[in-house]
Amino acid sequence: MDERTLKKGERYYKAGKVLWVVKYKDKLFSKVLGTYPYYVELDLSTGENRCTCPLGGDCKHVAAVIKAHENGFYFEALEDYALLYPEAVVLEMLASVPELALDVTLKELRFAMSTDESGSEVARLFRRVLRLAEITKRVEVLHVLEEILDEYKHVFSDYELALKLEDELRELKTRL
Repeated sequence: MDERTLKKGERYYKAGKVLWVVKYKDKLFSKVLGTYPYYVELDLSTGENRCTCPLGGDCKHVAAVIKAHENGFYFEALEDYALLYPEAVVLEMLASVPELALDVTLKELRFAMSTDESGSEVARLFRRVLRLAEITKRVEVLHVLEEILDEYKHVFSDYELALKLEDELRELKTRL
């Protein structure tokens, strides 16, 4: 990988665009928030890599994952199902640390708001954040959710779902 790509990857890492990294033996799996969410696979023993971006690998997304790994930003997987379902490893880890799950899901929700053309992924993540906010009792998250919901209602103004999400947020406010 050339120096320019490595520098771009470092900027991506520092900007927080690496959502998660799973390490299983000498392989890394990651989700990177670029123009769209991209998934990276990297073999640490050979340097061989793949990315779902248009370049297919040897890209800034792979470089960002390398930088994340160098900085200890990864979950260690012990089960071989990580090869097929690295997301499952992430979800299992996050389920045991709700504060971290809330931070990661909020980041993913903000990103989805700019890329999700149907609104479905935003709604799914919004509801997850609602549940995590209740579990963690982080009242300050409600303000962020209000802002996201306002944008959602603007973009998807004809969706009944927007009204349902608004009701769910209102209900959570009364419980917290």
